[in-house]
Amino acid sequence: MRETIEFRIDEELARKFLEPGVGSPISDTLRRVVLPLNDQRVRRIGEIQREHRARGAFFFLYSEIHRAYSEEELQAAELLELIPRARFEPSGSMCGTEYDESGACEHCGSGGHQVSELLLNTRRIPKGKDVAQTIAGEIVISSRVVDTLVERGIRGAEYRPVMHSGRKGPESSEWRQLSITSKPVALSAQTRAGVNLFDMDEEGKHRCPKGHLAGLNQISELYVERRSVETSDWFCTDKLFGVRRGELRPERRVLISQNLRQVLVDLKAKGFGLEVAHLV
Repeated sequence: MRETIEFRIDEELARKFLEPGVGSPISDTLRRVVLPLNDQRVRRIGEIQREHRARGAFFFLYSEIHRAYSEEELQAAELLELIPRARFEPSGSMCGTEYDESGACEHCGSGGHQVSELLLNTRRIPKGKDVAQTIAGEIVISSRVVDTLVERGIRGAEYRPVMHSGRKGPESSEWRQLSITSKPVALSAQTRAGVNLFDMDEEGKHRCPKGHLAGLNQISELYVERRSVETSDWFCTDKLFGVRRGELRPERRVLISQNLRQVLVDLKAKGFGLEVAHLV
């Protein structure tokens, strides 16, 4: 497995603090920097970030860890995390999907329940993808993939209708909403979560006192308690990641079996990445 980390840094700050040639501009004001996770320059960026945060400022505006696996590593995993890469908006609630928030947690905002069919502007779903996710965490799957999943007896989920929010009212679409029905798997304490690689949120600002949230962002691979895993193909985690802010909602992580991975490989399905999840 190869791990890299991507940063987005203000171009003026990058010129001031980084060595020449590190990263590449993506605009007049922003630079993209990608480095191996064990690179000494990553540690230096962390030090600069901490210095800026102590003054109430930021050095990097965004960071994300990327993991690349060999085919052998993917095949050897008992479970894999499915990560939707195709994101889009507007969210379901912005298109008329109804949610009941009466049971939502007063601390973290998790626990709201969808009470209507998912209404979306399906024309905004990225073209050529089979798996996509709204900014509110709603996951949709193409009908061609769903048909094969049902045909092959993939367990642990329902595929609910997705309605297109058209000018003349709701219209049927070729998309289906993923609704995982298997029992949530328990995250192990070995799963690391925090604000970013250099801020593990020791003060717990982004953790729920009732235990609903693992943290703001997932930093490590997922570690799952083996005893909590039942026989299925679709899974989700018991704890959520993220924040309730505007249309953003805390999200559970999605895991899949090798059986389901093989179906997606056979179909050459697009719109997602896979990471190894560990059973402990």
